[in-house]
Amino acid sequence: MSLLSLCDVSFAYACGALLFEGASFSINPDDRVAVVGPNGAGKSTLLRLIAGQLEASRGVIARRRNLTIATAGQEFAATASGALFDFVFSELQALARLRARIRELEGQLGCAGAAAEYAERINEYQEAGGYRAEAEVGRTLGGLGFAEQDFSRAFESLSGGERMRAQLARALAWPAGLLILDEPTNHLDAAARDWLADHLRTRSGGWVVASHDRSLLAGCARRIIEIERGQVRVFEGGYAGYRRARALIHAQAWAAYEAFERRKEVVALAARRRESLAARVAHTPEGIRGGKDHYARKAAKVARTARILRERVAEQHRVEKPWQEQPIEGLTFDQVPRSSDLVLVAEHLSKSYGGRTLFRDLSFHVCRGGRLVIRGPNGSGKTTLLNIMQGTVQPDAGCVHLGAHVAPAAIAQELDALDSQLSPLAICGADTSARTLLACLKLRPECLNRPLLELSGGERTKVALARLLNSRANLLLLDEPTNHLEIEAQEALELALRLYPGTVAAVSHDPLFIEAIGPDVNFLDL
Repeated sequence: MSLLSLCDVSFAYACGALLFEGASFSINPDDRVAVVGPNGAGKSTLLRLIAGQLEASRGVIARRRNLTIATAGQEFAATASGALFDFVFSELQALARLRARIRELEGQLGCAGAAAEYAERINEYQEAGGYRAEAEVGRTLGGLGFAEQDFSRAFESLSGGERMRAQLARALAWPAGLLILDEPTNHLDAAARDWLADHLRTRSGGWVVASHDRSLLAGCARRIIEIERGQVRVFEGGYAGYRRARALIHAQAWAAYEAFERRKEVVALAARRRESLAARVAHTPEGIRGGKDHYARKAAKVARTARILRERVAEQHRVEKPWQEQPIEGLTFDQVPRSSDLVLVAEHLSKSYGGRTLFRDLSFHVCRGGRLVIRGPNGSGKTTLLNIMQGTVQPDAGCVHLGAHVAPAAIAQELDALDSQLSPLAICGADTSARTLLACLKLRPECLNRPLLELSGGERTKVALARLLNSRANLLLLDEPTNHLEIEAQEALELALRLYPGTVAAVSHDPLFIEAIGPDVNFLDL
């Protein structure tokens, strides 16, 4: 019996605009389902419908009685008080209440009757699997990059990325019947991504994940749900099989369209020939008298066959032209000025936060046209180093020197600078270069004049990247630039960066992105 099923489910915005329609599929126990599609297609909305957080505009969603669902989305976890470990453990509600009572009793052991209740609660907690659950929460937090000393940190002290990882840990630690994750790898380093992939492969119960992480999709998914241009399609098998099936469907659609066009042209040509013949037959040959009516009737018969042929074409089932990705031509970076050969020199950099040393005595340099990838576990200081390189954060020791004519720009700065009331064209410019970059990054044409606040997170990232690439910056500082981008946009960004003549320093845990941005990548490991 399936965990839940969707039958002809559609979702439309309050304004009436349809997001997608015709979603019909079931999710079974132990299913491994990945939801893919362009930014703004409705992946997060579909997950929220499955989780019961939204109501469908049309259709039926049936869930198994007493089905437990654990979710982790792309928004920061709600503000909470207490320690990180307690925040994650609180999802196990009954055990969390019992654990809290045991803590209360620990402070009352001197009171009459407290010791007896304490022993009773300890036994109850152990029999309910409380200590096993604590160990699982610890393993989950560790797998997602938290050190044991972080477990007691106040939730309020966590950064945005750490809160996202805490929210993910909270969902993973709960043995729910169905796990729903929205872009779970966005804030994970390479080790945590590998741990998550192993966890998903071995986890009992079904899960549904919306992700653009190509490695995660290839290694874990067994079914693919694709949302594209308002349609929802289900593909059985893994990600590689989905790509092959999608390519086959596309080829078959083009073959059917081209066959229809050939048939239509053959009939149209026959109709034109009969119309031409009718025009010739209508003229009475010279020397024949009284035959005008006769030849007119003959011409009418021939013309009627032409009309019948044209009607036959009109009555045929029309085959629509398949959607086709338009190649982007003219993508150049002529406006990027040349910098000095030595773009950036960092000497003996050190930085600490709250008594914790991120890096010490760090020295490196970047040459013009180089590709530097900064790697390291979560919390190692990668983003801080990028901020030091662009001058928005000062190191505790050491210094950064920029070469002559170096103009740096960072994606974080661009996102912060975007006015949510403006449209992508107002932000990036309406010139050919800006339009080409927005098209290259797969921003849908209908989004070009919509205010930014109406766009998805991935679409806003595309606008920021287009603005960044269209600037006169010759040193790009990118912090996880493929986060939130669909796979086609990731590949387009990789192509753009290969063509970009300036220098790139990027923080990334995406091996395919690192491999694609250039043949000579230098690494800086923190």
